[in-house]
Formats: sequence, structure tokens, C-alpha cells
Amino acid sequence: MKKYIGTKSVEAEVMDELTAVEKGFARANEDNHEWRQGYHVRYEDGYESWSPKSVFEKAYKPADTFLDRLKIEDADLSEKYEKCSAFVKSDKFRDTIKESYPAFLLYLQREAMGSYLGTLHNRIEYANGAKTKPDTKYNFGEAIQALKFGLAIRRSGWNGKSLMVFKQVSAHIEGDIIPKMQSLPQSAKDLIGKGKNFIDYTSQCLIYNRETGVANSWVPSISDVFAEDWELVMG
Repeated sequence: MKKYIGTKSVEAEVMDELTAVEKGFARANEDNHEWRQGYHVRYEDGYESWSPKSVFEKAYKPADTFLDRLKIEDADLSEKYEKCSAFVKSDKFRDTIKESYPAFLLYLQREAMGSYLGTLHNRIEYANGAKTKPDTKYNFGEAIQALKFGLAIRRSGWNGKSLMVFKQVSAHIEGDIIPKMQSLPQSAKDLIGKGKNFIDYTSQCLIYNRETGVANSWVPSISDVFAEDWELVMG
């Protein structure tokens, strides 16, 4: 026979077995066993029954709030990640998966699961008040996503915590504003006026020093691209 895994959502409340029998949710205690603690359960189709505490809690986890649901997802993913990570790190990994591309895909899956798991941990800690400031280190791809969200970033290895990188907001500058711009030389203003007579600022990044107030255009170096010590600047 094949193995199947099922999931279902129920409503439940704590109820001892004696009360459940009196209310008609459980069978009479015909063998005179000790009364047990448990749950009154209502299923999606409206059917109601009673379940012993140990049986119910093995099958179900609280999912009343978004934090409850995050914890369920975190527990499920943690188990899967640990198994996948242990296999990728084992000597059996390349003996079992001899082709490089499938092995690489499984490695990427492990990395994505680990990143996702770390994000879940951060969300849970932030939601329950255990974390008030971000302290996670990110790779360059994740740092770029932070820039797209309007956050400022820096590398923890940079000298001076006053440095930060941020993405400029895209903007359309009309011709009547250009003559007032201090950041352009007059020759540039004249040439722009003879052309389209507007400026569209698109995707640009600045590296800014909060101590000196100096801002320069920023292009990542190769070491920046491969670094995994990017962090968010939040205060």
C-alpha cells in the first residue's frame, strides 16, 4: 500500500472525558478506566467528538493566530531542513547523486530552505517581541532585495559603522525644476534643455557617510557580490 499524508483544520476546546460523556461527545466509560483530560473537537463538516489529550496534541497544533501558524511552519520546515542538510553534508551525498547538476539543485534547495527558515525565525522573534532590531547577516542577493524595499544596507566588515548604501527613489524631474538643481553644472542644464528637457532618475545607489554627510555613486565590487556579511541599517 502507498503512504499518504493528510491535513485538516478543526476547532477544539479543553474538556475532560466525564464532561464529554455527559454532553454526548464521548462514549460511556464501560471499562471504568480513569477519567482522562482531552478536547472537545468540532470538524469542518460540523461533526463533534471528544479526543484524549495525548492523541489530540500529537495530531494538532494551535493555529488560532498568525504567530501560531508561523510556529507550525517553522517546526515542519526545521525537521525537513535538518534531514536535507545532514544528507548534503554526508559522504553519501555525491555517492548517491553522481550527476553534478541534480546534486547542485539539491544543494540550492538546502540553501533556500535554510534562508527561509532563518526568515521564519526572525518573523517569530519580531512578532513576539524577542527581537527589536535586525541582526541577521545576508548574502548579496538578499541585500539587493532589501534595497528594493527601501532599506539601507552595509557590510559588517566595513570600517566605520557610519557608512551605508541605499537605492535612490526613481523620479521624473521636469524642465522647470532643472535650472534650480544644485547638483548639475550649468553646461549640463543647457544641454538637457536643448534635448528632452527632463531627467528620469532610475535605479541608482548611493554610499553615504553619516558622519561626514558625503554621498557617492556606488557600484558593488566583486568582493561585495560574494560577501555574506551584509546587514540592515535600522538606527
